[in-house]
Parts: sequence; structure tokens; C-alpha cells
Amino acid sequence: MITDTHTTPIALSKLTAWDGNVRRTGSNEGIGELVASIAAHGLLQSLVVKKAPRGKFAVVAGQRRLLALKELAAQGRIEADAAVACRVIAATADATELSLAENAVRLPMHPADQFEAFRDLIDWGSSPADVAARFGVNEATVKKRLRLARVSPVILAAYREGSLGLEQVMAFAVSDDAHAQEQVFAQLPPWEADPSDIRATLTQDEIAATDRRVRFVTLAAYEEAGGRVKRDLFAENEDGVFILDTSLLDALVTRKLEAEARTLRAEGWKWVEARASLDYEARSGFRRLHPEPVALGDEEQAELDRLAQEYDTLAERAEEDEEASARLDEIQERIDALERRERAYTLETLSIAGAIVTLGSDGRTDIVRGLVRPEDAPAEKSGGEASGPKVRPMHSAALVESLTAAKSAALGAELARRPDTALAVVVHALALSAFRLYGESSLQLSLTPTHYREGGSGCEALTQARAAWGERMPGEAEALWQWCLAQDRDTLLELLAFCAGCSIDAVQKKHERPDNRRLAHAQAVGEALKFDMTAWFSPTAANYFNRVSHAVILGALAQAKGAKPMRSWQAMKKSELAALAEREVAGTGWLPQPLKG
Repeated sequence: MITDTHTTPIALSKLTAWDGNVRRTGSNEGIGELVASIAAHGLLQSLVVKKAPRGKFAVVAGQRRLLALKELAAQGRIEADAAVACRVIAATADATELSLAENAVRLPMHPADQFEAFRDLIDWGSSPADVAARFGVNEATVKKRLRLARVSPVILAAYREGSLGLEQVMAFAVSDDAHAQEQVFAQLPPWEADPSDIRATLTQDEIAATDRRVRFVTLAAYEEAGGRVKRDLFAENEDGVFILDTSLLDALVTRKLEAEARTLRAEGWKWVEARASLDYEARSGFRRLHPEPVALGDEEQAELDRLAQEYDTLAERAEEDEEASARLDEIQERIDALERRERAYTLETLSIAGAIVTLGSDGRTDIVRGLVRPEDAPAEKSGGEASGPKVRPMHSAALVESLTAAKSAALGAELARRPDTALAVVVHALALSAFRLYGESSLQLSLTPTHYREGGSGCEALTQARAAWGERMPGEAEALWQWCLAQDRDTLLELLAFCAGCSIDAVQKKHERPDNRRLAHAQAVGEALKFDMTAWFSPTAANYFNRVSHAVILGALAQAKGAKPMRSWQAMKKSELAALAEREVAGTGWLPQPLKG
């Protein structure tokens, strides 16, 4: 035991660092906080020194305190030769052993204890700014520690025991409801609980700033109107901002949509509505009419008739006459230009149809035109006999059913022999469902379009294809059958492929196993197509890495790069690691497990 020691004040200018100190790593970390602490509370623990040449004293224990004192002197907050309480050890003492004991035996305070200590200071009357100044941290750090100190005691106890990590505690802090925190904690296995899952569960009934309504009116406009928000102190983007005044948000949405609707009414529709939401069920209550090609003027129609007649005349000798062949190409180009007319809604359509201005999934205005309410739909022309006394039917209902059953079977047998016509029948039935045209097919076949919760290049491709087909097809169910009959086999096959693509469902729902029959068939379809998902999906921070845990990101990097995770990666914040993973994985062909195969 070292007993030959005494305590004495020594001028700061005579103190120097001992080159034998065992702490060689991280001695400069947290010096700012230590400077603030000594300035606010004084030096709470004396330095341990031994005599050095030329009247100096080497600091054996207390190197970081010495650095903090030197910094205070450099700032002019204490004198350069201020007296410092020191314990001088004898020349025979083992300074290395003493330095090791000072650094090795010290037990750091648990972060939870620090959170609660900051909370107590605030509760006793200190302001966050005052606490920040006294402990050398910024005010945001004080507020974050205070927020962590106010989570449920059950959560803090689990953190102290080691069954919860700091990131998980930060996720629980998104809610002020201690009871809700405890419920989620009881439902989620703590050792597997991903922070993003905890946040999502605790905020599932709240409106995030990423909601399409907020994007439509903008968060700035909502706050300018007096709207209150709640912010997750540990989120780095608008995912951590939540709307508290739903009524105000809805009022702002309605006001902005109504302004759009006033402009839309100038188009001459029978009615115009503004709706914040227009789902598929609501759309199904309307019949949809589409714009029609604008009629040619008299001069253009006369030119078209003249060109068609000239084309027929030249076509007979085009194979032998090069000039005639060249002229045919010119004529065809002009005919195509004349037939590529603009489309517009007719006055008849405007007189019975309306339009709805609503919100799209991207938070932008979406205008749906040509909607006909059931009560505004023109009455169908009756093909029956004039009204009068009821006539007793020639055949009983049972006989009619029997006869038509035989007819149906015969029709089916004949159709089975005619593949070209059968193809048109199948495409017609599927297209009715795919394009939500309200007609009926005698074929007992239907298609349910699959609606995906998230976008992507696949959804964009289907949307573009739907728009292209919408330009080629008639917009009414009554005209679709004749149109299908008039198309060649290639066109029908292309439309059939599109309809099939709209209905494929390879989504693994929460309650499903990955090897169920539907998903197995989707896998087989992919194999038949030689499907390459890397052509359709690239993992980014937004669509993948920010939605998985720190460990999963590290595993993805290791797989994509074919190497062990670097130590510097493990020390990164999750947002930084996600951005790095997006850059590092790009171009490697790596995909998350659910997308492989």
C-alpha cells in the first residue's frame, strides 16, 4: 500500500502531463463537458502528482482534469498559476500501478442514472439551457436525456438490466403514454424488438408529416395556421414529426381542394366535388366516360377523303412504280397525322358527368373526370314489347333454364373449336375487370386487379401501360366487344398479357408462410419468365435500409461486399450507416432475402 503521500496546493503552471500515464486512448474525449463541470462545480477530486525535474510536478492520475484546467486557463476563466489541490506521492511509489488503479477500478455511471439525474435537476428548477452550460453539452442533448428519463420505469429497468438497448429505449420515447409503452414492451420480445417496429406500433394511430394530406398542404402551412406537432427528438427527418390537430389538417386539405374545384368547374361539368379520399369502392359507384377524338373540320375531312381515294388508286401499281410507292408513304404519313386528333369530352358527356378533385398517393392533386352517377346515367333503350296486358309466357321458367343450358353447352363446345374467337372472348372478359368497365361477359371469368401499398418501377410500368392501352381502347363497355373482335391475334395477346400482369399477386402477407401454394406458383412464373428482380429494384436507404435494424444493415454490407463489417461501420449512427449501405450495395446485385429467387 502507498502511504507516503501528502496533499498540497500547486500552481497550475508547474503541473505537466506524465508520459507514463496508462490511458493512451480517448484522453481528449468529453473534455468540453469536463471543462464546463469544473467551471460550474470546481475541482471535485485532487490530482495525484510526483516531483519532476526543474521544479515541475508530473500528473500521475488526473490527466483529463489537467487538460480541462489548462483549457480554462487558456480561455481566461482561471489564472495560469491558479492553485490546484494535489496529492504528492513519494518518489519510491509505483506511479504506473497508481495510474492503472485510477483508470481500471473506476466504474462509469449507467446512462439511465445520468438521464434521471438530468431530470431531477430540471424538476428542481434548473432550465435545460442552464444544465447544458454547467455540464458542457448542448441544449438539445439535455432535452433528449430528459425525454429518455421520462419513459416508463419498466422500460428504464429493462435498460439497466441489459434486456433493452439504448436505440430501443429511444424508440419507446416517441410516445408520452407510459401505459402504451409497457403494453408494447410486453408484446414484443425485447431481444428481437427492432426500434423501427417499436416506433411504428406506438405511432400507428398518429398522423405523420409524411402523410399525403400533410404533403399536400405542407407542414409549414399547417404550422403557420397554428397547427401543433409532436416531434420525435431521435428522428432525423419528417418521419419523426406527428400532427396533433387533425381537424385543422382536414380543414386545410378541404380548403385547398375546393380552390382546385373552382377552377375545374369552369370546364362545364354537371357537377364537381372535392374529396380528400377516393378509394376503389367509391370509384365503383360511378360509370366512367372517356374523352373522344375531336371531329375533323370540313376541309380536313375533305382532305382525308381525297387522300384515301388517291391511296387506293396508287396501291395497285406501287410494287412496280417507285414514285408511286414513295407517294404512298407520304399519303400514309399525312393520313396518320389527320387521324391523330385531340381527344375531348363531348357536350353530351359534360351534361351528365362530373369530376372529382382528390388527393393522389403522392400527396398531389388528382382529378378524375367523366364520372356518371347512377341517377344521371341515360336510360337504356328498351328492346322489349310495348307495355300492355301481361302475356302468359310460352315456356315455363324451368324449361327456359333447361333449354338455355343446352344452348350454353353447345356454344361452349363451338367456342372451344375456334381459338381466335375464344381469345377475343377471354380478353374481353378480363379487360372488363382490369379497366373497371361496367359491362358483363357470358364467360364465367373475372380478374381482380392487385393494388400494391408501395410504388416502385413495377407499379410505374403497369401505370404507363394502362395509360397507353386506355388511349387505344374504347372507354365504354358497350363498344369493347366489337373492338376486341376487330383486333388481330397479336394485339389481343398483348392485352391479355397486360390484364394477367395486373392481377398477379406475389405479396407475402403477414400471416402467410413463404412456401404457400400461391407464392410457390409466383416463383414458378418467375422462373418461366427468367425474371431478374435486380432490373426492377435497387435497395436504398428509403425503401429498405432505414426500415431494418443496425445488425441487418451490417449483414447486408458483408454479403454485398464479401468481407467482414468494418469497425468504423459499427460505430455509425443508423441513418449514416443506411446512406453508406445504399452507396456500397449499388451495382452489386445484392437483394434482400424476400426478393431473391
